[in-house]
Amino acid sequence: MDAHIASILYKKSEKGDVKVCRALDEMFEESTNKGIQMGIKQGLEQGIEQGFEQGIEQNRFEVYQTMLEKGFSVKAIASIFSVSEESIKKLLMKI
Repeated sequence: MDAHIASILYKKSEKGDVKVCRALDEMFEESTNKGIQMGIKQGLEQGIEQGFEQGIEQNRFEVYQTMLEKGFSVKAIASIFSVSEESIKKLLMKI
């Protein structure tokens, strides 16, 4: 094979390699962006769920605390809400 033909083939191959590299870079960037977007979405969903659970817990605390202030015993509160006395005491100590 003469040097000129080899040079042309190498340049064509080099151009193809550059195109492949660019395509791979674009694919990597696209998949990275997609992964970031999915992570943000999942984080938001988890944050909303966690906030909702904390709100419920805060509400339970307020209800239990009010009932105790009105003279209900922990045993009575546990019976009314069908929860253990321990779970009420734990929540009241936690917050």
